[in-house]
Amino acid sequence: MKSGKSLLCLSLTEDTLEKNETLAGRYAGLVDLVELRADFLEESELRYLDRFKAPVGIGSILTVRRERDGGRFRGEEEARLKILENGTGGTYQFIDLESDLGESGRDKRLIEKAGRKGIRVIRSMHIFDSFPGDILSLIGRLSGRKGELPKLALHLASSEEQLRFIEAAKKLRGREKILIGMGDYGVPLRILSSKLGSYLTFTSVRKDGAAPGHISVEEMTGLYDYHGIGEKTGVFGVIGNPVMHTKSPYIHNSGLRELGIDAVYLPFVADDLKIFLKSADSLGISGLSVTVPFKERVIPLLDEVDESVTFIGACNTIFRDGNGWAGTNTDWEGFLAPLDRLLGGDSENFLAGSRVTVIGAGGAARAVVYALKKRGAEVLILNRSADRARRLSKEFGCSFDGLSPEGIKRIYNFNDIIVQATTVGMAPHEGKNPIEGYAFKGDEIAYDLVYKPENTAFLEEARKAGCRTVKGKEMLLAQAKIQFKIFTGRDFPFSDLPL
Repeated sequence: MKSGKSLLCLSLTEDTLEKNETLAGRYAGLVDLVELRADFLEESELRYLDRFKAPVGIGSILTVRRERDGGRFRGEEEARLKILENGTGGTYQFIDLESDLGESGRDKRLIEKAGRKGIRVIRSMHIFDSFPGDILSLIGRLSGRKGELPKLALHLASSEEQLRFIEAAKKLRGREKILIGMGDYGVPLRILSSKLGSYLTFTSVRKDGAAPGHISVEEMTGLYDYHGIGEKTGVFGVIGNPVMHTKSPYIHNSGLRELGIDAVYLPFVADDLKIFLKSADSLGISGLSVTVPFKERVIPLLDEVDESVTFIGACNTIFRDGNGWAGTNTDWEGFLAPLDRLLGGDSENFLAGSRVTVIGAGGAARAVVYALKKRGAEVLILNRSADRARRLSKEFGCSFDGLSPEGIKRIYNFNDIIVQATTVGMAPHEGKNPIEGYAFKGDEIAYDLVYKPENTAFLEEARKAGCRTVKGKEMLLAQAKIQFKIFTGRDFPFSDLPL
């Protein structure tokens, strides 16, 4: 490691040496090492491993990964060892050998030949199924041979396993090792390798290209600014399940980079909030966006919440307040901000006494209804489950109905603004409109909270009729700007971003 920073190694998984050399040259300015995954090569290429040349100034690792260790090599072990031995005639700085290779026969000759050539052995173990009971003892075993670099790659399948990984990494601080978390739970830990003290981490040209949890080079070095992360880098993030699809890291990291703030914003998948918050303590996370299914579940775990959380019954933002966690909801202000722009800064007067339909009765709809009622609007809630719409209407003093033909007819009396707050329009419901049968007149404002795809069937119908429209990405960006100010104390530096 240089200057306390974890190195970045690009796994090369093309089927010929020439293609891999081309890729290595293309990304030479972004990575510190390349790993030639010879198990991806055509069989005819294996005899020429000694000819592989990494770009000048870039280190290289030779790996022939067996199928049981997550690779593609299916041949006899004797043949694999011969391939590796022949490869030591090249200019590799490292050779990756599994923990079960011993000190006799061809194993011993391979290790001795690597030593004579000045090639350092990475002693690796890959565990994909059961999480080990004691990571520290495994690292100890892998460190048994003098001069070798221990590498432990674990597939993390839960918040508990993620926490145990983080705690083990902290205990191993200052000890030279490669510690890799595989899978979605491991993604943020790969990015935070410098904070966790791993000698290096891996990246691929494509997501998951060489192993589960690999992040593309462009995302690792661009979106997350991997080389800029150090021990003192601040950490923010978004927690949810699923969460890896979110645009939030792009929004927040764009702002952090533009303002030169030494911090990174990461996606964290979780299955247990209590345990994850312990990981947040260990990683020094100081602010989190909260998405489904945790907006309600997080509230009892907080030390303090504001009025918006109390009334909406959902929390989408938590942050450190003294020694505890405080919670707020930025969705309602994020909902209002695009309306204010559309109406020339006069949304407050427009909404007072306006008649608005909100489609949906979930967490997003709750925030919308709260915002509308706070501005004095009269609201009709329509939902596929009329009973759920009734419960929400009772809380906020609204009208309600089901998403039936009769319910949709009522929109004509609540159509100053029509807000689409369900997941209809998103995959796998693209092209669907939740209020089929309603004929837009052209003077409504149609507002869809769905941001992917950007143009939904609901908005297209409204636009064809001449309505003013608001896209979901506008609310997404607006609420994120408020979160950014809470997390950093700084105003978000961009008025808009392509999402």
